[in-house]
Amino acid sequence: MTHKKQLSTIIDYIDWRGDLSFSISPLNEIDALIFCQLSYMNFSNLIPETFDSSIKLSELSKIFFGSSDFETRSDLGMLIDKRTNGLLKKCGQSNRFKDVEVTGFVSEYSREIEKQFSAVSFIINSSSILEKQTVFTAFRGTDDTIIGWKEDFNLAFMDEVPAQKEALNYLENAAASFKKAELFTGGHSKGGNLAVFAAANLCDKAKNRLRLVYNFDGPGFSQEVLDSDSFFSVKAKICSVYPQFSIVGMLFHHYDSYKTVLSSEKLLMQHNPFSWFVKGTDFEQKEELDSGSEIFFTSFNKWFESLLPSQREQFVETVFGLLDSTDAVTNSDLKGDALKNTGKILKAFATLDSAIRDEAVKIVLDFIKTVVSESIKFQN
Repeated sequence: MTHKKQLSTIIDYIDWRGDLSFSISPLNEIDALIFCQLSYMNFSNLIPETFDSSIKLSELSKIFFGSSDFETRSDLGMLIDKRTNGLLKKCGQSNRFKDVEVTGFVSEYSREIEKQFSAVSFIINSSSILEKQTVFTAFRGTDDTIIGWKEDFNLAFMDEVPAQKEALNYLENAAASFKKAELFTGGHSKGGNLAVFAAANLCDKAKNRLRLVYNFDGPGFSQEVLDSDSFFSVKAKICSVYPQFSIVGMLFHHYDSYKTVLSSEKLLMQHNPFSWFVKGTDFEQKEELDSGSEIFFTSFNKWFESLLPSQREQFVETVFGLLDSTDAVTNSDLKGDALKNTGKILKAFATLDSAIRDEAVKIVLDFIKTVVSESIKFQN
């Protein structure tokens, strides 16, 4: 009788590795993913906004779970796995993470300038005078807010979105505040894109201290941007990880060097890091992406590059204009009264200028045709 192999996740990793300090077992990509996932949490007023002071992760966990507004604070919306709260508690109780200092938490949101940005930094070995200080800056990915998703789509026609500018400014300030530290940065989803953007545009002095940039299933960039000198200067430092069926990470272009991780979920749900399997201090890997992911990557970029910049902008504005008609602020709001909100969207679509409506429909149909065409090519 054969037994099915038991695969581990980031939660199991803490059980296995949690007793080892970072001085015994240095920072690895599983630690990096854990820090990036913790960046999704609502730490407002619990962590210093500047880098002048900090709080131990163990103490942060106690305050978080003992806060009077815990129910509100722990609600991460429909898109972020609720196990993230438990991840904080487990880290706070482990020898590996409990003494990590947490600092520089910022969270900014603006409907006016269409910005959703949050970041936090983790200081490793902060109390040791014998070991070189290590600072990991984690950028939050897209959260539950509709504006956060709008900003992602704005990447389709803008050279630079507000969150990218904020990420660069944040990383520059962190580097200036920790002048002798080894620097690491990363993020999941949009956070991965922000980390790569900030690292590429970092000043040379700080860039020399930057060791690695972790991009966990984050959307890419235009090929022109990837070929630029600033991005090429950090190419060797970028560690990109995508689930076997990646959609978010396949948006736009990325460098060819990356890891493909096995996931317990199906299709788009593989974007969730809690579904990724780990093996020791590494991931359980596949040799290549699933065919569906490869088809999407080829189809999306072929379709996207056939559109004029004005068409991209008009399409994004049309889609989010329809969502705005519901007055929903978050995806949870949309789901909360799905029937009513669907009616509002259909009504708003019917009242659109006919030329804009027809163009939006044509763009969607062209995308579907491209996917079908690429699927047929792949099968042949």
